[in-house]
Amino acid sequence: MDNFGSVILFEVVLIFGGVLLFAWWQLRDLRKEREKDLKKIAQELQPDT
Repeated sequence: MDNFGSVILFEVVLIFGGVLLFAWWQLRDLRKEREKDLKKIAQELQPDT
């Protein structure tokens, strides 16, 4: 096995895909937390009736 180019390429694609998936997951989580905080602030600002 003198040619490891395809294996290296496969690993690079897997690592890059994993990084992209992780970044997407973190951004999704941040957006959910931001929306939850905005709902909490809006609920606190509403006058009690």
